[in-house]
Amino acid sequence: LDGDEPEMGAIVITSYALVRGDERILGKFTFDVVALDEAQNIKNPEAAQAQAARRLSARRRIAMTGTPVENRLTELWSIMDFLNKGLLSSRAHFKKTFAVPIERYGDQEAAELLRRVTAPFVLRRLKRDPNIAPELPDKFELVRYCPLTREQASMYQNIIDRGLSDISGMEQGMQRRGRILAMITH
Repeated sequence: LDGDEPEMGAIVITSYALVRGDERILGKFTFDVVALDEAQNIKNPEAAQAQAARRLSARRRIAMTGTPVENRLTELWSIMDFLNKGLLSSRAHFKKTFAVPIERYGDQEAAELLRRVTAPFVLRRLKRDPNIAPELPDKFELVRYCPLTREQASMYQNIIDRGLSDISGMEQGMQRRGRILAMITH
């Protein structure tokens, strides 16, 4: 990107890592459109790449993702904040008004309000939609079993037994999760 502005009709294609790394350069421009593909990459509002993407100057914004919300509603807030800053208020207000009531208490009124607020900005197509299904390739599954040797099975069982013993009685929390992750990857 040389000069003051990209040429009319120019298309700049970059990655999330480069948006973060080249933020100083990209920040000099006001883009006509910033379109994020795989927008779940900005679902963590604390991540540097999400913050860099939100700081891009653009007249219009588009976010495309097949997995908009995987773990927490704040992931939706982060993507919507990129698209339409302030629509869902601050993150703290969003958590108080929507995330906690919906996730913790199953508040259907809050869920319906959130749906009504975000629906005009979401174009959602489902795989089971009869208009979409013909476009999708047939599902192909190949299952292959890899049996363990006696030695491998014994090692595996020892790791499981030792790991379960280590975490028994341990409170739910990061340390317990860390031990479980270590056990899985061991």
